[in-house]
Amino acid sequence: MDNRYSRQITLLILLLLIFAVPQEAFANSSGKTGSSSTGCGGGSCHGGANTVTPSLVGQPSSDYTPGTVYSLTIGGSGGTSGTNGGFNLDTTQGTFSNAGTNAQVATNGEATHSNFNSRSWTVDWTAPSSGSGDTTFNLAVNFVDGTGTTSGDSWGTASWTISEATSTPPSSPYNQPGSQRDSVFSHSVLELNSGSPTLVLDNGTLVTFSSGTGGGNPVYTNDDVLSIAGDCALLGNYSLRCTGSNNYGQLGLGSFSLSNGTVDFGTSMPAAISDGNNHNCAILTDGSVSCWGRNNVGQLGDGSNANRNAPVSVDLGANTTAVALSTGIDSTCAITNTGAIKCWGGNFYGILGDGTTTHSNAPVEVNHSTGMRAVAIATPGYGACAIFENGSVYCWGQLYTVTAMFGAVTNGSVHIDFATGRTATAIDGTSDHMCAILDNGSMNCWGVNTYGQWGDGSCSSVIPSSGCNGVNGNAPVHVNLSTGSSAIAISSGASATCAILDNYSLQCWGQQSGEFDGTTDSLLNPHTMNFTLGADVAYSDQDMDGDGIVNALDTHMAGDDDGDGVPIPYDPYPSNPSRWMDCDSGSWGRLSCSPAEAGHYAESGDLYFTPCSVGTYQPEAGYPLCYDASAGNFVDISQAITQSLCSAGTYQPDLGQSSCVNSSAGNYTSPSFGDAGSYSSSAFNISATSAEYNGSIHSSSDVQDLYMMVVPKDHGVTVGLTSPSGADFDLEIYNESLTLLDGSYSTSYDETSTNNTNFSADSNLYILVSPWSGTGQYTLQIWLFYTADGALVGNPSMSVDAEIGAGQYQCSPGTYQPGTGQSSCIDASPGYYVSGSGSTTQTPCSPGSFQSGMAQTSCLLATPGNFVNIYAAIDQTPASPGHYVNTSGATEEVACTMGTYQPSIGQTSCLDADAGYYVPSNGASFQTACSPGTYQPSTGQSSCIDASAGYYVLYYNSTSQTPCPVGTYQPSTGLSFCIDASPGNYVNTVAATAQVPCDIGSYQPLSGQDRCNVADSGYYVPITGSTNQTACDLGTFQPNPGSSSCLDSPPGHYVDTTGAISATPCSAGTYNTNVGSSSADSCIPSDPGNSVPADGAYFQTPCTPGHYQPSSGQTSCLDADAGYYVAVHGASSQITCGLGTFNPDIAQSSCTDASPGHYVDTPASTSQIACTAGTYNPSMGSSSAADCLPTDAGNYVPMAGAAAQIPCAIGSYQPSLGQASCILADPGHYVPATNYQNQLECQLGTFQSYSGASSCSDAEPGHYVDTNGSASQMDCPPTTYNPATGSNDRDDCVDVEPGHYSDEWGTAEHLECALGTYQPNPGQMSCLDADSGHFVSSSGATSQSACPAGTYNPSEASGSAADCVPADPGHYVDSQASSSQTPCNLGTYQDSLGQLSCTDASPGHYVSEEGQAEQTPASLDTYAPGTASTSAEDCPEMYITLQEGADSGDDCFLDSDGDRIHDTADSDDDNDGVDDGTDMCPLGLMGWSSSPGSDNDADGCKDTEEDADDDNDGFPDDGDALPLNSAEHSDNDGDGLGDIEDPDDDNDGLTDSDEAAAGTDPKDQDTDDDGFLDGVDMFPKDPTEWYDKDGDGYGDNGDAFPSDSSKHLEADLFGKYGFVIAILGSILVLGLGGWMVMRRKEEATVTEAAEHTRSVETPAQPAYEPEPEPEMNTGQFLEELEADLSRPTAPPHAKMNEQGQLVWVDDAGTVYAQNPDGSMVTFNVATGLWEPLE
Repeated sequence: MDNRYSRQITLLILLLLIFAVPQEAFANSSGKTGSSSTGCGGGSCHGGANTVTPSLVGQPSSDYTPGTVYSLTIGGSGGTSGTNGGFNLDTTQGTFSNAGTNAQVATNGEATHSNFNSRSWTVDWTAPSSGSGDTTFNLAVNFVDGTGTTSGDSWGTASWTISEATSTPPSSPYNQPGSQRDSVFSHSVLELNSGSPTLVLDNGTLVTFSSGTGGGNPVYTNDDVLSIAGDCALLGNYSLRCTGSNNYGQLGLGSFSLSNGTVDFGTSMPAAISDGNNHNCAILTDGSVSCWGRNNVGQLGDGSNANRNAPVSVDLGANTTAVALSTGIDSTCAITNTGAIKCWGGNFYGILGDGTTTHSNAPVEVNHSTGMRAVAIATPGYGACAIFENGSVYCWGQLYTVTAMFGAVTNGSVHIDFATGRTATAIDGTSDHMCAILDNGSMNCWGVNTYGQWGDGSCSSVIPSSGCNGVNGNAPVHVNLSTGSSAIAISSGASATCAILDNYSLQCWGQQSGEFDGTTDSLLNPHTMNFTLGADVAYSDQDMDGDGIVNALDTHMAGDDDGDGVPIPYDPYPSNPSRWMDCDSGSWGRLSCSPAEAGHYAESGDLYFTPCSVGTYQPEAGYPLCYDASAGNFVDISQAITQSLCSAGTYQPDLGQSSCVNSSAGNYTSPSFGDAGSYSSSAFNISATSAEYNGSIHSSSDVQDLYMMVVPKDHGVTVGLTSPSGADFDLEIYNESLTLLDGSYSTSYDETSTNNTNFSADSNLYILVSPWSGTGQYTLQIWLFYTADGALVGNPSMSVDAEIGAGQYQCSPGTYQPGTGQSSCIDASPGYYVSGSGSTTQTPCSPGSFQSGMAQTSCLLATPGNFVNIYAAIDQTPASPGHYVNTSGATEEVACTMGTYQPSIGQTSCLDADAGYYVPSNGASFQTACSPGTYQPSTGQSSCIDASAGYYVLYYNSTSQTPCPVGTYQPSTGLSFCIDASPGNYVNTVAATAQVPCDIGSYQPLSGQDRCNVADSGYYVPITGSTNQTACDLGTFQPNPGSSSCLDSPPGHYVDTTGAISATPCSAGTYNTNVGSSSADSCIPSDPGNSVPADGAYFQTPCTPGHYQPSSGQTSCLDADAGYYVAVHGASSQITCGLGTFNPDIAQSSCTDASPGHYVDTPASTSQIACTAGTYNPSMGSSSAADCLPTDAGNYVPMAGAAAQIPCAIGSYQPSLGQASCILADPGHYVPATNYQNQLECQLGTFQSYSGASSCSDAEPGHYVDTNGSASQMDCPPTTYNPATGSNDRDDCVDVEPGHYSDEWGTAEHLECALGTYQPNPGQMSCLDADSGHFVSSSGATSQSACPAGTYNPSEASGSAADCVPADPGHYVDSQASSSQTPCNLGTYQDSLGQLSCTDASPGHYVSEEGQAEQTPASLDTYAPGTASTSAEDCPEMYITLQEGADSGDDCFLDSDGDRIHDTADSDDDNDGVDDGTDMCPLGLMGWSSSPGSDNDADGCKDTEEDADDDNDGFPDDGDALPLNSAEHSDNDGDGLGDIEDPDDDNDGLTDSDEAAAGTDPKDQDTDDDGFLDGVDMFPKDPTEWYDKDGDGYGDNGDAFPSDSSKHLEADLFGKYGFVIAILGSILVLGLGGWMVMRRKEEATVTEAAEHTRSVETPAQPAYEPEPEPEMNTGQFLEELEADLSRPTAPPHAKMNEQGQLVWVDDAGTVYAQNPDGSMVTFNVATGLWEPLE
């Protein structure tokens, strides 16, 4: 079948299978609704198993907010695997919408899946309206496997019930929806004046929006702002910061020049602020009003018209306070606590509401004619609008009651008509339009609408082309906010409006510069801004009674006399509308209570927390006091949250200090060591607060530690004492009279108290810690409390190192310290010592002493062999060669005497001159060798001795004379040689003075011999003086040399040759009794029973007993066999051994009796038979086995042949007879003595692991034995130990104690936890490593110590507090037990070690990187505004700052010419050095200064770019050869001298006058153009000649004899054409040379080829051999030719000097000169000389 059809059929079958699968297999792809209480659609859930866990993410975490939209995500976990599934979600209240992919909202309102392709779905849920109560979600989720059946599917259900959120009074002034501008009771968190809107987030961050094309993006600035108003911001600490223009003092900083700072309100704080055009006002925390800035029309309300640069009070009248405030253009209005409105300042359009247009510098009451109480006020432009108690709005002033400046007042106010039944809840306006939020959340605007600031889609303009046809007016229009949205905050700016909606989005409309949507188009409808943090805006309105009406509008509360919305009794300040809270100690607040921050404190009723002063600190929030810095610590900043340990070299014994004291000279301080004093005068101070104070008894010499605390009046103290090291310390407390108040002497914990003591005044309390046993760390837990109520003062868990840094310590002997503020003492230097304590100097060692070591308490005397002749010697000086020192403490050396010397240094004596040497003078460092012929046998001599006769001295430095050796002699003295003995003589003694003739028996043919040659063996010499020897005759011989005769052959021998050196012995087995035999026939064979064992025998030898010989002529006798013997001499046979005897050896003369323990039972035996093991035989000569006896019990015989039985040894036993061994005692048993028949059992507590023991061992420490007969001991298990021996029970194994461990079986002692580890529990196998951020500084610790705040430790298992590393500069550690340090954030820095926080960059400074140790001042021409800046901002182009560290753009000044003198002070605008009054180019080029080099004629015009005639000579610079010389303009030779001044215009070496006389051209260097300048050309007008070497008047080129002045013409044609011929010859030679080279190469090539292709030899032909000539070296020729061609020649740019040489420099820097004769020289830089160029 065709494959195509196969594929088609397969696809068809697959499709049929897919369509055959039922929909239910995919979880109802169209969804399933109709939920039951379980959430399952249709009342039942699809699937086989309930194994799915549904999840619903996005619903409110606690209570839902009515009307809020929540985005939900539906999913599940567990169940069958796969990707398909479905869901059904229902809710009892609220509505679903906006279903995501794969989901839908069904017609019945439930949410379900729209297909089966997902297991995750999304849908929005809108919470029901207020008052709906609880709502419940029911969810069912099923996952399917897609098989078409339900058996493999799974499902699950879940439900959630959520309550409705209720309104409760806020606990802090943050995060409450709703906003009211310019009210005491709320903060301004949305402001739009012109440009970008500004928002305040609840973390104090400011948000603005970028401008320009592509703008509209949020810009976040970290800050601590609560409320904003123009250039001022109310900060989190209730201070008022103002920044900007200050020409009228409108910043309130007490100065007209400062551009930023904090406004000083004295003891009051600002509660609300409002900004006018050039003035600002604030309601203070006492309800009063203060204003500052411009006051030209009385807008400050202080009764004057003088500008004020600091706040001045406004008199609102008796018992009158302000509850709302709004400043406008040159005027101010306030709502008082009675609901009246008072205004002051400019009254151009009747804004004061008093029926006139007359200005007033004091408040006047507005006659608005409504009869109602005002609750909100706004001052747009020259008008004012207010919300009254019924929610109505009335306005007056410009466009309302007065139409022209100073025009007639028409009425008291104008009512703004909203839609029927609508009232206003908020209003705002700053310029020409107003907007209001109505009670239904909608918005209305009115006034000017030029840029669409109404937000209704319209705009107004009188310009037809603008496209705006609307009309401005006071009728409110509806703002087109997003559908269904309500406004909760508004801000009406100069020409635009912004609002925050209830979905927390921000919408803006009207005029923009790109801040809204990135364009410059005016927006006529609200535009949603790019801002997603609306929920984080710092809303702050209050609703104290929870009736849904904010306090500002809730004017019907009974008892609310001050109009702040808080009635009595809830208002502790019923007459102050700006305050309704009285906070407890540790908390502060005006409207709500907040805990005082760390670094601050708050007393009862404080409006704001107070910073801790210098010398105090507070590490925690919510405390009513700050702690004095402890002794050993300091606090040098205010608002400190931690104290700082005195740095190394400093200390502080007092409390509450801002710095530490440098240790005095002779003393030191260390950050790792301290020791509290033992007496009241040396007691260490501790702060009067509850805390943990850590100290230590560091050694046995530390007898006690005494502390002193000043206990405040009416307070008491309880003190607890613990020691983590386990030492036993005692605790006592004394009053200031040192009378004991209480004491505790317990072992583990001590506690004392002053409870029974009444301190009626501040008193000193002394706390004494004394060691009873042990040393180590301790902790004093101090509780300071009020005696009246027991309330604690301070934090008992705060930890302080009480001893560190609180005192200084004397330098110990061997050390000193001259300086102050040192962390250690200086070791005494080598050469110095310090003998006492507290030294400020070191003492130099005196002469005769030295000190090479550091830190020594004394000096060392110079040792023998050395001396010291200076002070402060670090080493002794060894005695120099030729000298010695034999005493201690010497100050000089001693010279050696004659006959002695000393080659080494540092010696205690001199050396005697060695034998063979002499020393002729004093102070010698060496000895002199005796010369040849002399010697010296003695030491310590000053001269040498001549050699004696018979002696000689051959070498230098001889210690003795040498006797002439044998063979030589010497009759004279003082010589270095001896004389050889003559031939025929000898000298056989040393030191001979004469020679000796040879004796008989010797001879000597040679001379110089030490002996005569003895006659050889076999020879003899019968006379003296012989020179040869004589051979011995037959029958004689001579074995010895030096004989004078020969010997006869002895018996047993014969001599059958002459010259024999020995007689020939008769062979073995024969013998000869005669002498002088000369033949072998003289030797006779031996007889039977005899033998001749060796050659040369003169008799035969009888066989000895034990031997026999039956034959004759034998060399030996036969040994008697084993088991046989021979008893007589000369025997010829052997005899058999009998019973009871044996003979194991041969050649025996008798047989041996059987030994004890043996027997022999056969004749001729060679051995005896041993009794078997276990038997023994005490008798000899036994002939039967029956003679062997069995052993007794308790005995044994371990081997055969025993003569006696052996008792069993100690440790063994034997119960049976006849045994070969004893039995070793079994393990667990023992045998204490010998001869035992049984073993004994080991008892309890003992064991024996080995066999054969004589005793049992006690159980070792760490073990026990709890059974008898034990072969082993039991190990105590890990976590236990046993120090005893002989333990017989498991209970003897004791659990290890805390701080210890046991990690092995059988431990005898528990082990202390090492440094860096601890163990809090008993019975542990190991210790715990100290965590990172901690340390354990003592062994056996039961707990770890946390690194203090300001330090960190990244390592584990740290064993010292020193491992807690102080935070580096640029970092901080803000808590204890930190394992790492935190780098300072951008905009902050930290310049100290070990700090808990970082410091904000100061104004004018910035920090651009994390982790910085210092702030960077804004560089010149930049500025850094505010604090915590992360970068500096550039001044505008051409603007400068006058110094580094500028903190405002106002510090930038215009500097047009960049001379760093701003324009108003600059008299030279272009900074060229020429005053503008005389500058010909006063606005010319920048960046240059007039000088003779740049402005030759000083006219202020730059020569190179502005001045066309630099020398003012009338010749423009482009045609003036000397443009800077007004007297010259032409320079023919370009030598820099004008032609008028130049005596040689062409620089050819001839003056112009000489050239005029010679007829050459004074303007042409080479008149005849022959290449040689006129000044060196001897023929300047002849182009063919230029030199005349011989001075004959004929040029060398035409002179046939250029070196001969007597002639110049040639004599023949050769002379005439010789030069030409020579040139042609050279060319010919060159050509031939090249041809020869090439031909040789070709011949070599052919020959080489022939060698490879032919083997035929060419016959040699005779050849003509001419006279040999020197062969041309072609290579050399070519090299010379190449050298000539590469010879440098003068280039065109070569310059001729006054000597006529052409001089130039090549590319390599070599200087050449070509002489007029063509020769060349080069300059040698190394020698500084000119050298010929070869």
